[in-house]
Amino acid sequence: MKVNRRNLIKIGLLASTSLSSSKSKSKSKPEDVSDVIVIGAGLSGLYSAILLEETGLKVRVLEGRDRVGGRLFSARDVEGNPEWGGDSILGGYGRMQDISERLGIQLVDHQSRRDLSPESHKDPTSTELALNGELIPREKWPLHPLNVMPKGDKNRFPGRGYFQALIGKHNPLDSFEDWLDPDSSKYDVSIYDFFKLQGWSDEAIDLNYNTNVQYGTSAHDISALMWYFTQAWFKTQSEIDRVAFKAPGGNQSIPEAMANSLSGEVLLNKKVIGIRSEKSFVEVYCEDGSISKAKKVICSLPIPIMRWVKFDPILPSLKAKAIMTAPVQKITKVILVPKEPFWLEDGFSPAMWTNTDCGEVRALREGDDPNKITCLMAWARGYLADKLDILGEEGSIQKVIEDYERIRPSSKGKLIGAGVKSWQSDPYAAGDWAVWLPGTVTKMVKAISNPLKRIHFCGEHTATSNRGMEGAMESGERAAFEVLDEI
Repeated sequence: MKVNRRNLIKIGLLASTSLSSSKSKSKSKPEDVSDVIVIGAGLSGLYSAILLEETGLKVRVLEGRDRVGGRLFSARDVEGNPEWGGDSILGGYGRMQDISERLGIQLVDHQSRRDLSPESHKDPTSTELALNGELIPREKWPLHPLNVMPKGDKNRFPGRGYFQALIGKHNPLDSFEDWLDPDSSKYDVSIYDFFKLQGWSDEAIDLNYNTNVQYGTSAHDISALMWYFTQAWFKTQSEIDRVAFKAPGGNQSIPEAMANSLSGEVLLNKKVIGIRSEKSFVEVYCEDGSISKAKKVICSLPIPIMRWVKFDPILPSLKAKAIMTAPVQKITKVILVPKEPFWLEDGFSPAMWTNTDCGEVRALREGDDPNKITCLMAWARGYLADKLDILGEEGSIQKVIEDYERIRPSSKGKLIGAGVKSWQSDPYAAGDWAVWLPGTVTKMVKAISNPLKRIHFCGEHTATSNRGMEGAMESGERAAFEVLDEI
């Protein structure tokens, strides 16, 4: 999808103090001048670096972590390399598919491992319902005392599949790209308000949305307008091509190949603490005392990390407000590896949608054998993620296994905790994808992406036409074009 240059507006970023403290800590002299410094070696930063190098510019990439990839991070110690971060490359991910082909990465389509048989309740990767520790068979759900589903849908299991279809049915946007039009601001209310307009009770909203939130922490703190955009965009992905590509060795292989393709430096363990924009150059200050100098800077840092970077000049108020207040998704994932297929004993799928600390448990088939369940992944979002994080890695694994075994006695002693990833506890991410509060979409989405003098910004939180991995790539492309227009 082409960059819409109408969406590029001039505003700035944030900071509460000058860089005087950063300068006093370092006696280093600025290094040789690059054309562009890219901060962050995730998808957006690396893609902008590749595009700029192709025009002959000298580019240096600074990455705070000891690895490249950002929020593309594969669990390579588990069979099938399940993803701690970005999971699937969909049909409309043109940039992702193109860069993979250019770098010789042969993507594998896992869509067939997701599709369910017509009798989906008998498929080992369908999802069971467990409430208050009780596994509820589908045939008993319509008359179950815990069933508070809206009238006419008592036979439907609660969860994201159900309410997403409802959002899609009542989506007022003619095109997902209309979400940032000023006329769309009237839809920038909470998704709670949307559900109430459909006649839902508070109990139905709590069961369907708040139990395992998809975006935000509850139905009250996420914009319906963001949901309209997201659902229309996902629908377009399926219409283009119903695929779910993954990279061999995990999706982290893609940014690794991108970094290796660059001729310029990709420096790891370079945590940026300050950016000073002068009349003819930019200086980037790192925690280790080093200073890098360039004509332009592209900053791909996630929203929460930018809160701790000192910008000079300080950011304009709207840009600063967006960075200081825009939430990112809280999400903690726990991977469990089954010692044996215990689900054959009780006859239910190992995947479950629960109101326990297990959250939403998915059964993944990502190994060489497409029929083998390689692991279970428990997704905890919002405040449930906070709850697990308090327990620490060992404690959260133990709690998830205990709750799972309580629901499924056949699994007792047959699950091994293979790892935990809390994105909000990651010091280089502090959360996952950007989410937008009610009343902020049309004001802040554009403001957060606009350049400040010689500093340009990218990252999935600045994308306007895509989500996820493709959104990151879109934003890196836009930032590169901005630089090329001015350098």
